Formats: sequence, C-alpha cells, structure tokens
Amino acid sequence: ERKKSRAARGGMGSVKCAGNYASTMRPLLDAKQKGFDDNLYLELDTYHNPPPSSSSSPLHQAILQELSAANIFLVLKTGEIVTPSLDRGTILPGVTRDSVLVLAKEFKHELKPFVLQSIRADGTEVGDDLEITVSERDVRVEDLLNATEVFITGTAAEVVPIYSIATSESDEDEESFSVTFPQQEELPGGPVTTKLLGMLREVMAEKRQCEATREWLCDVFASPEDFRKGGVS
Repeated sequence: ERKKSRAARGGMGSVKCAGNYASTMRPLLDAKQKGFDDNLYLELDTYHNPPPSSSSSPLHQAILQELSAANIFLVLKTGEIVTPSLDRGTILPGVTRDSVLVLAKEFKHELKPFVLQSIRADGTEVGDDLEITVSERDVRVEDLLNATEVFITGTAAEVVPIYSIATSESDEDEESFSVTFPQQEELPGGPVTTKLLGMLREVMAEKRQCEATREWLCDVFASPEDFRKGGVS
C-alpha cells in the first residue's frame, strides 16, 4: 500500500488501540475490490523520501511495516529469518510474532535443514555450513526479492504462508512490483513456515518446551496469584 498510511513514526502504530485498526479498514476494502487479500503497509516517509545516495528505486528502498492485522517474516537466501524491527515504533509487538522469534532462536539448529531445503528448492546452491540467523531489523521491499518464503503471524491466524505480493495494475502512475513464492502456494506453506507452525502448536499442546517457553502456558484452574505467575505444573 503506497498511498494510505497505517502508522507514522511518533504515532500510535505500536499500540493496540481501536484507532490503530480502524485506519486499515477502508484500505482493506479497497484492496479486496482489486482482488487482493490484504495490504502490506510501507513506512511512507521512506518511500517518498528515499536516501539520495541509493541506486535502488524508491519503492525498493521503502521500509516494510506489517499487514492490516498481522506481522510479517521473511526467510532469505542468506539463511536469515527476519521480521521488521519494533524500534521505529510503527508496528505492533504481536504475541505470535514474539513467540515465533523465540522458537526460531531457541531451536535454530533444528530449523537449519528446513532453511537449507527452502533455499535449495528456490534454485540457489548453498553449502551445509550456512549460518542461520534470526533477526529484527529494518526490512525493505527489495528484501522480498531475496526471499524463499514469506509468512505472517497473528493470534488467530498463527502462522500463514504468503504466496504473492504485488502492486495494483490500476496504479499506472506508480512503479510496478510483483514477486511470488512458489513454496507457499498451498497450506501450510514451505518447509520453514510449516516447521515453525508445528513448533508453535507443539508448545500449545505441551509437547515442546525450553526455558524461554516455560511460562507461556497457564493453568486456568489455578488461583489468581498462580495464574499471573504463568507456567503449568
């Protein structure tokens, strides 16, 4: 979405309030009328005012935010699993976003064969010694061109694959952009997306645990004091 802003720096983009979601409703209806499922929002200031020294187009240099109600992740050919940083104060600190980050970091070595499979399936030759990294940073539109998988996270959605991202054909006065991720065409998605969804559900079913996830689940029959402490005995 290049014409309507979801959030700007210094605003309420990182806070779960009614106004945060309301600003996405009209653009979402417009997107659906054009045949899209959702909008991927840009930090419009970075689109309209790109770095003067950049050789890339303004669109490619624009910083990604999130979808109407979901955070976004990319699996890059470099072995990096990345999501937009919270530091700019323009995206929501989603609980599922945080959960996926924790799982990806804690079980990075278990994820490695799935990352390698994803990269190789995309036609890129890569050795078994590739280092897998999990990071939060500014993610630009051009990073999508180097991704083998893209997925979103949300409380109700959990982990959902994204098959394609494109600009509208009706925006004739704007630069066009289109990229597809063939491994994400069918649910539950490519190898990394599927593995992370499986890990998340294993934690929910008490089949996977580590120190970082120990207090994620609460005993709903516990006393109020114990419930607030978290964890399942």
